[in-house]
Amino acid sequence: MEQDTSTNKIGDAKDAAENTAQRAGAAAHRVGDAARSAGKHVGEVASDELSNLRADLDDLISRIPSLSDIDLEEAKEKLMAKIASTKEAATDLAHDAREQFDYGVECSKECIREHPLQSVGYAAAAGFVIGLLLTRR
Repeated sequence: MEQDTSTNKIGDAKDAAENTAQRAGAAAHRVGDAARSAGKHVGEVASDELSNLRADLDDLISRIPSLSDIDLEEAKEKLMAKIASTKEAATDLAHDAREQFDYGVECSKECIREHPLQSVGYAAAAGFVIGLLLTRR
């Protein structure tokens, strides 16, 4: 009877550890997906802004010979405004990406705080696997 109780406790602990591992893995995947999504979004917006800026520059360069001094000054102001807008958009996107990264780090820290021994075990296993891979070369 006593052996059944200890077997049940071991089975329960094993199930709890597997459940926690699955939740930690799912959380890590969600954080990774969010980071990838933010990175793709940043790249797409930056690419669009740079394409627009490049098109405006090409248009301006093609029109320079026919522009008067006043038109050149207006074009310069528009170009500077466009550059400032692009810079602001890039800064905002970098800020958003940083927030996503910080959120991922906080989620990881929380998971480690909730399950410190399991985290140490995962780190040791990862180190062992990396060590095996490196010694095969």
